[in-house]
Amino acid sequence: MRSSDTARKIRLFIFIAIFGFTVMRGCQHQNQQPTPRPQRTPAPRRTSVPRRTPVGGQGTPMRLLPQNADNSNVLLGFPGAAGRNADSFLVERPQFTMSYNQSDGGPNWVSWHTSTATLGPVARGDFHPDPLLPPESQIRPSDYRGSGYDRGHVCPSGDRTATTEDNDATFAMSNMLPQTAALNQHVWKELEDYCRDLANQGNELYIAAGGVGSAKRIGKGKVNVPTDCWKVIVVLPEGDGDLSRIDAKTRVIGVLMPNQQNKQVEKADWPQYATSVLQIEKATGFDFFSNVPATVRRQLEARVDKG
Repeated sequence: MRSSDTARKIRLFIFIAIFGFTVMRGCQHQNQQPTPRPQRTPAPRRTSVPRRTPVGGQGTPMRLLPQNADNSNVLLGFPGAAGRNADSFLVERPQFTMSYNQSDGGPNWVSWHTSTATLGPVARGDFHPDPLLPPESQIRPSDYRGSGYDRGHVCPSGDRTATTEDNDATFAMSNMLPQTAALNQHVWKELEDYCRDLANQGNELYIAAGGVGSAKRIGKGKVNVPTDCWKVIVVLPEGDGDLSRIDAKTRVIGVLMPNQQNKQVEKADWPQYATSVLQIEKATGFDFFSNVPATVRRQLEARVDKG
């Protein structure tokens, strides 16, 4: 064979080898799948922690009951007028019912029912204007600022601690009366605690409370300061058919406490201010227990319970 033919064959062999190697690498590249980059899991969005976290499980928020239903806030009757008049404006909530007085910047009376079902672990709420009132009737927390008086709950925060919603309702400013620290933080609170003790002992309570008289006005004249605060409490063993179970032996507590800032009020025990419901009716002009038969009502109104 001639040397030129041999060289040509060698070059052809080298070309074929290079071409084959190139094709093989290309096929391998196409068959390789890229390794997917790991997906970065986004960090969960931070949300604000509610300021009021219950220390235990919550119950079911209360619902508004018909007036003649067991556990209705006004099952025993309206103590006084309540309607569309600005000074006797009816405010109905599941948590309490009230007659609101725009001229006084507070309630004429508040009525509610308490039992173990309304008690629980939730924390206290914040004071706020009552959204159920017309704007011209609303009192703001700042209206008490610098007055020297507490924003005193009528329906207590402590009676509505089963749910946050129920507790928040008690912080509506319509549910407040200006009270001295001596009254609000001591003997008034003592009676509130006593009522919850009764509930925890297996009782249910129908309560109405409010203020009477006029010592002065605060909040640029918008809010009347009562001279005295009163409370009427009916105590029943837990059960059904509450109205029919009330008789002449049913326990009724009535108190009329001076809204004064002195040691006598601060150091007092609630039985010192115990009085008859009849005396509270004379002081306020209200009529309690209107849904109770008259013969029973008269006996309940006449008694004085000192614990």
